[in-house]
Amino acid sequence: MDKFDQQIITRLKRNARESLAAIGRDIGLSRSAVAERIQRLEERGIIRGYTLQLGEAGQRAVQAYFQLSFSPFKLDKLLPTLQAIPELHFGHALSGEVDLILFAETDSMERINQIRRQLEQLPDLKRLLTCPVLQSVT
Repeated sequence: MDKFDQQIITRLKRNARESLAAIGRDIGLSRSAVAERIQRLEERGIIRGYTLQLGEAGQRAVQAYFQLSFSPFKLDKLLPTLQAIPELHFGHALSGEVDLILFAETDSMERINQIRRQLEQLPDLKRLLTCPVLQSVT
């Protein structure tokens, strides 16, 4: 990945709908060169998708991270339950004290609490920490 690829990724992270012509103009490449680079980044798996964030006027989505520790940790037993919660947007299995970190986005703190109660029922759960997002910084 060179400096142009990095600049393209930075721009798309800020606004995935920005026109290829505008990106190219600002970083010094043609529209077609930007399109080719994006296609290569997608093919290599560096860009894996684009997301849509919904919100109503004046209403912000409630976001939270859940940190979970298990004893023993058996991810394959947990996946069906986790995949059935539509507000969980991504999760990562980790090494260390925390086995799993999950990210949820909902329309209310009440729903965050409902999700927490669902997670509390997971087998072999040792610890569950809920971390509401206060502010996005990137």
